[in-house]
Amino acid sequence: MIQVQTIPRNEYPRPQFVRESWMNLNGWWQFDYDDGDEGVRARWYGEAELGRRINVPYVYQTKLSGIGETEFHPIVWYKRTFCVRTQGRTSRWLLNFGAVDYQAEVWVNGAYAGKHRGGHTSFTFDITELMKDGENTLTVRAVDEPLNLELPRGKQFWKGKSENIFYTGTTGIWQTVWLEEVPDNYVRRLFMTPDIDQKSVKMEIFAARPVDGTVGIRISYKGADHGGG
Repeated sequence: MIQVQTIPRNEYPRPQFVRESWMNLNGWWQFDYDDGDEGVRARWYGEAELGRRINVPYVYQTKLSGIGETEFHPIVWYKRTFCVRTQGRTSRWLLNFGAVDYQAEVWVNGAYAGKHRGGHTSFTFDITELMKDGENTLTVRAVDEPLNLELPRGKQFWKGKSENIFYTGTTGIWQTVWLEEVPDNYVRRLFMTPDIDQKSVKMEIFAARPVDGTVGIRISYKGADHGGG
């Protein structure tokens, strides 16, 4: 019998802004702690392999991650490969993270893609220029200082064992990671503002670059076409 890996949280993670061409990067990644903060100096973002495995998007403190250890580790690393065909295509490739707690740095094929700070906000990197045809390597370094009370922590505890109203900390990738293929110019973000009194919705659409000309749109609701222009 052939066993097929089940990707956790395999639904499209952004239901209000769905793209058709996408790849879910959840599942088993290489993983390791970096308590000595040696990973950058030792170029773990290069060809080095990490010594553990983790089931993304579950943090190492949870059993679903495959680890289930609650000790503090302020720096953790992730690595995985993915395959795409880029040759002969004019697409751009967007790498999306639902959330990484608290600070994330990202490399693709050993090249630095970018940095994000904030454990509860999503972020995106355009990695088109860093990718190659075929197999690509994605590496993430996450930093979460458990004893830094200046960081927004919510009810995450700064002690080793949960008690009272506080709960075990959350470190690293804790929401879906996914890759999207988009045209050379694409819709970067979409704002929708409902007006209940007028029974209408105001839509603001922002392109990645200025558009020279008229853009056509079609509107549908529950499968019914409501026209466009």
